[in-house]
Amino acid sequence: MKPSPALPEGVICTQLTRHQDARGDLTEVFRQDWPGLIGLTQWNASRNEPNVFRGMHVHPLHTDYMVVLEGRMLLGLVDIRPDSATRGLRTRLDMSGDRPSGVLIPPGVLHGFYVPDGNFLVWGMSHGWTRDDEIECRWDDPELGLDWPAISAPALSERDAKASDFKTMVERYRASLETQRLTSPA
Repeated sequence: MKPSPALPEGVICTQLTRHQDARGDLTEVFRQDWPGLIGLTQWNASRNEPNVFRGMHVHPLHTDYMVVLEGRMLLGLVDIRPDSATRGLRTRLDMSGDRPSGVLIPPGVLHGFYVPDGNFLVWGMSHGWTRDDEIECRWDDPELGLDWPAISAPALSERDAKASDFKTMVERYRASLETQRLTSPA
């Protein structure tokens, strides 16, 4: 992963070390004592074909921790948290299994990724996945302000293909925060 000049508040990038010898290689991808990783309760693995786009999604409740093990992905991040010191910050990370790294993405940081040539990744989550904790917007909405390379007709899930615009997604996210505030015990 190339260094990023600025990351949204709470996003943590950890450079991982790959140990190689004649037998193959070993990379530690998770230690519970690494910053921010306490309490990951669900793990997923995903193999992606070339020209796949997943996201853009924001989670009001759960944290994601992503590691690319093979191939490459371009990860877009947009901080939409109303009270964040980095609100509005937009950045893109180039992650590769050749230079493994882990990225912790807190709630309220919109994220999605493009896979140009296929990849394999794992990610942990602080809460079990539910549809209620995922709000999406179109990956190509100009208001995202992400510097994507030329992407032509990427493979999308049906839900991502029908996603709302950025402005509508932000409104839905803020409404979700208000509902959480009203239903949380004092």
